[in-house]
Amino acid sequence: MTNSDSGLVTQLANLGKARDYYNAGKLLATQTDEAICKLVEDDLSATAAANTGSNTLTMLIFKSGSTLFERGSGALGDRILGIACGTCVCQICEESGSADEPEGQRWAGISDKLLEVLPLLQPRSVIDIAFRILAELKTSGSLPSAFGNYLPMLLDTLGVIGNVEITAEDLGGLEHGGSVTRTGAELKAYWIDSACSYKWHGQAAARISAGLRETALSTSQIEIVGRRILRQLNAVSELNELPAMVYQLLLLSRHGSKQEIVSGIFSFFENLEQTNGTQALWDIEGTVMLHIGYSIKQDFELGQALETYAREQGDDLTAFSFACLLSLARIHRFSDAVMDILRKLLVSSEHDADVRAATVWARPYLAKASLDVRQLLKSVAERASFGWEQVTQALVQLCLNTIDYTVARRISYSAAACAQTQILCTDTLQTAYAMHSFVRAEIIDQIMNRVVFQTDAHMHFIGLLQRLVADDIDTVRAHASRIVDVLESMAVMAPATVSRLLQAAAPLFLDDPQFRASLILVLRKALFARGTDERRAALDGLFALITSTVQVSAAGTFDSQHLAVLLEVLGLLRRSLTQQPEIRTVAYQRLAVLLDQPFALACPPLLNALYGVLAPEFAKFYQHDHSADSPINIQQCINPATSRVTMPIAGFLLCYAKLVTALTDSTSIVSASDSSSSGSAYKSAADSWEDLCTRFARAQIEDYELDPEGEYSLDSPVGVRNNSTVRLVIGCVDAAIEYALGRGMDGAMNPAQAIELFSMFSRFSEILCARFVDDKRRRVIGSVCELSQISMRTALRVLAVVLPDRQRLNSPGHPLNCNTDSHNTFAAQTGRAELWAANTQFVRHVFEVALAHVSASRTEALDVETHLVLLLAYIAYSGVLVRCANAEQDPIPANLIARGMRSRSLVMVAAEALAACASVLTARNAVGILPVAVMRPSPAMFASNGPTSPPSLSDSVECMVALVAKVRNVVEQLLSLKPVLLREATSLLGALHSLATYLAHVCFHNPSQHTAAYASLNELARWAYAMIDGEIPGDPPLLKGLVALIICCQPFLQSQPMFASSSIDLSNLGANEEPLAVHQDMDEHELGPMNRLVATTCIASRLLTNDAAGSDDEDNMNDEDEPNLNLYTLRTIPALVTLAVTWLKGELQQMDWVIGQLRKCASAELRLRPDHDDEDLHVSIRLERRLCMRLYALTPILMHMLSTQFAGTLSDQSIRIFTDLHRTFALLTRTKLQASELPITESYIECLSQICTTLNQRAFSLVTEKYGRFMADANESKSEKPAKKKQSQLPRSSGGVAKTKMLSRNSVLVSSLIYQMELSEKYVAKLAAKTKTPLAHYLKRSSMHDFRINVADLAEPLATTSHDGYSYDEQPEEIPVPESAAEDSLDEDNQEQSKRPRY
Repeated sequence: MTNSDSGLVTQLANLGKARDYYNAGKLLATQTDEAICKLVEDDLSATAAANTGSNTLTMLIFKSGSTLFERGSGALGDRILGIACGTCVCQICEESGSADEPEGQRWAGISDKLLEVLPLLQPRSVIDIAFRILAELKTSGSLPSAFGNYLPMLLDTLGVIGNVEITAEDLGGLEHGGSVTRTGAELKAYWIDSACSYKWHGQAAARISAGLRETALSTSQIEIVGRRILRQLNAVSELNELPAMVYQLLLLSRHGSKQEIVSGIFSFFENLEQTNGTQALWDIEGTVMLHIGYSIKQDFELGQALETYAREQGDDLTAFSFACLLSLARIHRFSDAVMDILRKLLVSSEHDADVRAATVWARPYLAKASLDVRQLLKSVAERASFGWEQVTQALVQLCLNTIDYTVARRISYSAAACAQTQILCTDTLQTAYAMHSFVRAEIIDQIMNRVVFQTDAHMHFIGLLQRLVADDIDTVRAHASRIVDVLESMAVMAPATVSRLLQAAAPLFLDDPQFRASLILVLRKALFARGTDERRAALDGLFALITSTVQVSAAGTFDSQHLAVLLEVLGLLRRSLTQQPEIRTVAYQRLAVLLDQPFALACPPLLNALYGVLAPEFAKFYQHDHSADSPINIQQCINPATSRVTMPIAGFLLCYAKLVTALTDSTSIVSASDSSSSGSAYKSAADSWEDLCTRFARAQIEDYELDPEGEYSLDSPVGVRNNSTVRLVIGCVDAAIEYALGRGMDGAMNPAQAIELFSMFSRFSEILCARFVDDKRRRVIGSVCELSQISMRTALRVLAVVLPDRQRLNSPGHPLNCNTDSHNTFAAQTGRAELWAANTQFVRHVFEVALAHVSASRTEALDVETHLVLLLAYIAYSGVLVRCANAEQDPIPANLIARGMRSRSLVMVAAEALAACASVLTARNAVGILPVAVMRPSPAMFASNGPTSPPSLSDSVECMVALVAKVRNVVEQLLSLKPVLLREATSLLGALHSLATYLAHVCFHNPSQHTAAYASLNELARWAYAMIDGEIPGDPPLLKGLVALIICCQPFLQSQPMFASSSIDLSNLGANEEPLAVHQDMDEHELGPMNRLVATTCIASRLLTNDAAGSDDEDNMNDEDEPNLNLYTLRTIPALVTLAVTWLKGELQQMDWVIGQLRKCASAELRLRPDHDDEDLHVSIRLERRLCMRLYALTPILMHMLSTQFAGTLSDQSIRIFTDLHRTFALLTRTKLQASELPITESYIECLSQICTTLNQRAFSLVTEKYGRFMADANESKSEKPAKKKQSQLPRSSGGVAKTKMLSRNSVLVSSLIYQMELSEKYVAKLAAKTKTPLAHYLKRSSMHDFRINVADLAEPLATTSHDGYSYDEQPEEIPVPESAAEDSLDEDNQEQSKRPRY
């Protein structure tokens, strides 16, 4: 520093001490710019060297310049401040670029002064400073921290500057070229554009983003900055820097571009997860979610942007975006909307997967599903342990709500999709419970709330509780008191609910003494409550605990503690057996079920305890004196005053029979007897039972003071007494039959005893069935088997020996014959049962009882174990059906086809049993086990605990193919007999349909196993059509069964299987193989049988109704193509037409779904297509062509139906299905309107011509001919005289009312058709105008557009008909369609399209 400089500094210092800033400013004004600049630089350098941070001289210069402004010397002040600010900015930039970033305190004072004097600077100074900072940003890619608060103010000040002449030197040396005049707003925009185009240093990116974000930006500038920050996310080197950057984006979104910013954030993390899916990333994502949640609370419009993103991009959600939506759901304002979106997303994903698999004709042209909800929920549940804790509660709530909605079917999706979603949500809840302790209490509380309020899904949640207890009993023990609290409300709960709940809590009951004591106290209170329902519920819960305790004995872990628990619970049971008859009836029913279980029979403490309870009770009613008319004192069981039953002796005897049978077994006596006295007591009980059976077999109806021709209805006291008496006798005889069958199987009793008892049972039962009628003289009891108490296990044991598997009987090496002894035992039992097998009525009765058990197993209370269902199917097949397969070589035994009561043969019962077993196993998702159990039986398959492991898919398919072929052969044999066994064949067709459905599911979802299944289904469909073409009787149920098989197997009639074809990956089109070419004959092969069937039905209908109208192609039919009028009759044609219409509705629903996929595919292709690329949407165009081709292939079938005037109301179905066709075509046209990039293809024009020209003309003709005659009636009523109108006010006859209803129905039907046709034409006209393609000449106008039926004078106008055009007595079953098939419609047509009825 020179002497002059030192002197100047000294003068300034003295003036500063004197606070004479004005003179200091005057002194500075006399200096040159370089001198002032040097003073500032030297001061800043000296301060940096001394590390004091005071900058005294620089601060003095700022104060001096400000004072000059205040004293009116603005020009001098601006010069001094401009030089000082410029120098400071340059110094800050140089130091930040040449050395490490200075500490924040170093420039804190300077930064504050820069902000303070910024409003005093002249425009030129502001511009110089701004572009000096921009030059630094370009050079170093960084923004000094001192400018964090200064930059927004600087840019805002720059934006309000007026016109300024700008040169390259003014721009800080930036290349600009020449001198121009610019406004401050333009310079600000240039600054922002330039800054966003430069590369930013990673550590300074958040600071730069914050500076730009705090600046006042226009809409376009917000978009520019937002896109730049989004790009910067990809350049971040450290994951820890991401939350700050994302937070800046969220703050920026408050000013606009919310949707773009939200989409950009989600896209970035989606790409990041694919390359760096680590725990560290999950922690960062959790922090980002917190930022998002906080930002939404500050700006609700951001939450609406997330909601919009979820609605538009639901199929593209990732784990991160899904978790962000769950975080959004925690905000009350968005909770309902977001939960509804996610709930529908979960179900629709499963539904779409099922429909995609079944839509074989379109699968090779569909884009791959981008959403895997299973993996999505699994990822969110697992990552909640790594920074995502805030979404766990929302995830739990989502799963709970989804289960509620799917069980209640409040969402219009298929039952299979709802069931799969329930399993998915249950697994997720189980995972969340295991991983996160803070949600366990909430999950248990939600389960208990649903149980106590008996919601639709409460049984499902009890199953979840059972799984939680089995997984980790210790964690559930902490919430055991909540279960007890719920059981306190037993009075409002169903008995089945209490039983299931206590079954779920049984491990806790056995493990936790405190819980056990509380539970027994609750049950004791409920057993003696006033309400009968509460006592029944407590009784069911009691047996659930007994069952669980006894199962421990079977597992080999029974100890003294368990014995004490069992005796304590049995003590409660003993007391319940002294209550009202209805309570004891329930108790005996549950006890009989318990004594049927193998684990109960293997528990000596239980058997001994029960014997001590039941034996004294038996002694009260058993009459040892043989001079008595009955071995049981029946009159003691009836109240003499009311003639009502006071003792359910039948249920008691059934339990006692099972108990004595178990105790008198040789192995049981050894294990169960503690002394010789016990053994003698059991022997005495067996002797009493043998005496009881003998005396009941000799009893006569007169012994009970009953008259076969007497009164047995409940209208009189005598009828009530007779009814009660005969029911008690029937029940006692049935219990004796149960005992005789069990002992007769073991050789301990004469098998003839059971036949004699059955004869007695049949005689009494037939009297009751015939004489017990209601007030309209109709039978109250439809079948004798409804009165039987024979258990499922006993019935199956009997059926196995009276209808033996001949291969097992003749081959010691059969899989069910474990060794020689087991084969000899089976042969001996079969020999002892020959007398039973010879009595066809007895065999049929036992078979029907077993079938009734399976048919009733759909209810929770009467659930039959899976292994028993499999055993019944095996017996029905091996004992009956297999003997009908080769009737030509081995004639069918006469006893199998002989029909008894209700015209049912054993073959028919076996066919119904096979169909019922297939139906029950299908509902349990276990139908794949059935063919293996039938074709390859093994002891493990029929074990009490069921198959240890399910068979492999290949084994199931192989056995199912063989079973289908065998059953099909049986149907052929039954139809070839004289007389034809129609009902038996029809029942077998129902079983075939269930089996074929399983094979179709295998083909759809497991392409690797499709070869054998495809061949079997192809052959089955051709066989069914050949049967219809052959000489079969015209029986409507038989035809329905065959047509249902054709419809089920229709996708397998293609010229070549397409099940192995994979979908298209839109994100990697270059790697995709070209989709399969559309073969001209593919749809013809698949739809040909249904086309020919509908055509033949229409021809037959015209021949039977003498209708000469017909299509041109049908007029040229040869004589051999004339329909068989013995098959196509006035009884069968309505059934065939209804089936065809139902099938067409299913086809159109598939097309609606594919149209929805077309819309999504077009949107996805547009997003993936590079900017400024006009390349065609190849995948979408191919899909549209395939869709149009399929739609065109259905039009000939509609042509046949519209060319025929069916009898009665069948023509209404033709009009309705044609209306549905127009809806589908309108939906396709609207989709093309929305996706303007889709061109007008030849396939679309062919559909347009066929539907809107040819079919419309046929429809006009049918409507005019079928419904036009009512116009005259309507017009006549309008022109009637007033006097006649007065007469119309009088009550009309039923014929007049029926005519009025018909007119109203036809009016709605025709008007709906005309409306839908005009709507289709409207969309076609819009499409033509938008694409500038001439399409109007395909829209043939007709006078039918003005067709109407005048119903102004009708007494019952349109309100008598439903809104969708169906008559009140012909409503079809509602078939749900996913909402995705009709979403995203044009705004101006939303209201009109919402009128579309959904089937």
